Amino acid sequence: METRSKGLTYVLTGMLLMSLDAVFVRLSGLSGWNASFLFGFFSFIAMSLFTQYFKEGVADAFKQGGWVIILSGMIMGGSGTTFVLSVKETAVANVVLIMSSTPLFSALFSRVFLNEKTEAKTWLATATTLIGIFIIVKGSLTAGGIKGDLLAVAATAFASSNYVLWRKYPEISRSMAVGMGGFFIALFSSFGMQTSSFTLYGVAVMAVMGLLTAPFGRTFVSTSARYIMATEISLYSLLRTVITPIIIWAVFREMPPSATFFGGALMMASVLWYIMSKK
Repeated sequence: METRSKGLTYVLTGMLLMSLDAVFVRLSGLSGWNASFLFGFFSFIAMSLFTQYFKEGVADAFKQGGWVIILSGMIMGGSGTTFVLSVKETAVANVVLIMSSTPLFSALFSRVFLNEKTEAKTWLATATTLIGIFIIVKGSLTAGGIKGDLLAVAATAFASSNYVLWRKYPEISRSMAVGMGGFFIALFSSFGMQTSSFTLYGVAVMAVMGLLTAPFGRTFVSTSARYIMATEISLYSLLRTVITPIIIWAVFREMPPSATFFGGALMMASVLWYIMSKK
């Protein structure tokens, strides 16, 4: 019970912090490549320092985790880069809705790579949330380009595969894995960024995201994989689908359609039911 509560606390805190990602990217006013580079750069700095001075140390982290940390970082690099680019290419609602399909990817990857059985209640909760997604998609997925939508699908697949990797290797340093994710995000984004278009305001906004909310949010989520299944982490991530549009509305007055509220309410009820059923 205590172990499960830890996992729940970690994943919910992490998802709340990660719900702010799209807000910071929009507020920065930077191009997708520039915002992505700064996100990765600052995340790498923050998590490297955190690992060195508050955890086991960078050298020991790599000694213990080895190639798994590198692989996790590369996957996170793909996820983070495609996520930021998708936010700049299509509506935020599109991105969070598409990324709500992570339970399906995680269930498939967990079954294939970990041979983990998925409980009937998990499938039921996932099916119910998909109905909610369908309601939202029907009402709000009318704007945005196909490029941004495909980038969001790629981000979803990357994120789900990392949940499974963290589950398979619970001993690796979570903070250093996130740090390496930042390194690869910056590396991948460096090919498309334009330094001439950086602004002091944009850099400051992305610094807050990259140094604080984004890396620690991902560290909390990755740590939760030590206590709960990858499919469950993805299921709880559906809360971002509801939280992010609300924050976007509060900051940018971007009002989601009524279908978003109906579908979101159904998804919230499903996730809450699932959480309560596991106690």
